[in-house]
Amino acid sequence: MLADLHTHSLASDGVLAPAELLARAENNGVNLLALTDHDTMSGVQALQASIASGELQTTVELVPGVEITTMVNGACVHVVGLWLDSAHSGLQRLLNGQRQVRVERAERIAVKLEREGMQGVLEGARRHAGEAVISRPHFARYLVEQQYCTNEQQAFRRWLGKSKVGDVACIWPELEEVVATVQSAGGVAVLAHPTKYGLTRTKLDGLIGSFSEVQGDAIELVSGAQQSNVTNDLLKLCERYPVAFSTGSDFHSPAQTWCDLGQQPAMPEAAEPIWMLRQAAA
Repeated sequence: MLADLHTHSLASDGVLAPAELLARAENNGVNLLALTDHDTMSGVQALQASIASGELQTTVELVPGVEITTMVNGACVHVVGLWLDSAHSGLQRLLNGQRQVRVERAERIAVKLEREGMQGVLEGARRHAGEAVISRPHFARYLVEQQYCTNEQQAFRRWLGKSKVGDVACIWPELEEVVATVQSAGGVAVLAHPTKYGLTRTKLDGLIGSFSEVQGDAIELVSGAQQSNVTNDLLKLCERYPVAFSTGSDFHSPAQTWCDLGQQPAMPEAAEPIWMLRQAAA
């Protein structure tokens, strides 16, 4: 089983249309694919409709998912929901609230960047976002386009990353609410890329403990081009918690070759894959 359970399309901050992403995943040999756009399931719903109508043929098993921003002890972390009922009313209420927060954040980011002398920032980010809700990568693409930065990575380092001008604090829902909502919508809750929050080992252990306390289902053990020592250390850290494990490329763009679809390292054999538990439950 080649699984990739964390990907993004044009419906949020990725660059491929959902159908293009699915085709690329199939070409890369992916068997099990989750589309997990930030705080929206519009891309998943479009794929499901195309597959159901016969308009789109694929050998890939599609997992309806979403990546939700949440708060843990005042810090921002992400939860990936998998095997979700996208029509679930509670989930839709949560996602609608998330999108409103993102709209308000985008307006505040634009004001801050324009105070630094940049022009047309909000309109430019909206153009790059298209029908998606504006997020920081859309601002980064506009800054590169207008030559305020040479690439998106520099845009984050100078303007949009943690503690920079465009780092705008938001009030996101608490972890317990997000996990409960995902599970009430028939899904499983996965703590996304836990090693990428810049936490000390002690704080990382505390985060995993907090996730376990609210009955979270799985930890994303492998994310993108992750080194094996990081994976093994995380697996060891999780030994005393009743969690399964997930894996994902966190794909956004074909240009980011280090996190192409399905190309992340394999999980260790000792890790119990979340899809095996899902199949057993079914």
